[in-house]
Amino acid sequence: MKNLLLFASLLAASLTANAATFQGSTSGTFENPTGPAGMVTTGVGTNVFTWGEGYEESVRSCFLFFCNTKDIKHDPSKLTYTGTGFNTDVDQTFVAGYLNFYNGIINLGSQAESVDLSLTFNFTSPSLFSEVFTFGFALDNTVNPEGDTTTLLTSVPTKFYSYAGTDYYFELLGFGIYDKKGNLTLIDQLFLKEGKNITAKLIGQFTSMPSEVPLPAAVWLFGSGLMGFMAIRRRAKTQA
Repeated sequence: MKNLLLFASLLAASLTANAATFQGSTSGTFENPTGPAGMVTTGVGTNVFTWGEGYEESVRSCFLFFCNTKDIKHDPSKLTYTGTGFNTDVDQTFVAGYLNFYNGIINLGSQAESVDLSLTFNFTSPSLFSEVFTFGFALDNTVNPEGDTTTLLTSVPTKFYSYAGTDYYFELLGFGIYDKKGNLTLIDQLFLKEGKNITAKLIGQFTSMPSEVPLPAAVWLFGSGLMGFMAIRRRAKTQA
């Protein structure tokens, strides 16, 4: 009897464990930018999104008695997403890709105020399938010498997979960057002065919780058979 109970527990545990590790790769595109009527954007539907009309200025320089004036047009602001491979267990943080933010000097009124990242997971384990998650970014473009920000809007765990009575969720936790001591820190906002750029890791996590979906029929049949066998054993002992 103890052997049968041990086998039943191992069977149930193995059904859950089969989906505990996720492997595959990521890719992404930027979609649905919002902004004022004069917003200027490029790269919608690709992994490189730019916004704003580059500011033009004349720069005058002099050496001794000779002066020169040069016209400069600055580049627009830009977000670039780069996908990566992943191999992670449930409840462990992992890198879901990389985001580069370049803060350009742009004309007021040509900015974008938000954009979505459609993040695609191409799974190879526990099975072959793809899932798309959408995350919003707020783009702050202010006229000041301090700098501008890209902020990850609130992300909630999203259900994408169910197996053996367990639901699995994905959540984008934030930006991973290294501090001055070389430690990886998790933040939800990237701040940059104009003309600068930074690359951050996108940190994600898979989580799980029991679902209301019944276990596969084979498990119930095994359980019914086990209970029947136990009843027969008890009856046999009683008759003896």
